[in-house]
Amino acid sequence: PYFNALQVKFSYAITCHKSQGGQWNTVFVEQPYLPEGIDRDYIRWLYTAVTRAKDKLYLIGFKDENFEE
Repeated sequence: PYFNALQVKFSYAITCHKSQGGQWNTVFVEQPYLPEGIDRDYIRWLYTAVTRAKDKLYLIGFKDENFEE
């Protein structure tokens, strides 16, 4: 039923909200579908997601224009 879902094998996956208060060595964050664009709630969600990583952070599906050089 979830054709565009990230498949995770031999590991654990939890939601960003469930991860609050925890940290992991490696974190994968997949860009969600944002039909109405970026808003304040999304920025809070993203902050929570990226600050869970201690060593490595992988951003999946984010567009290049979201980053500065």
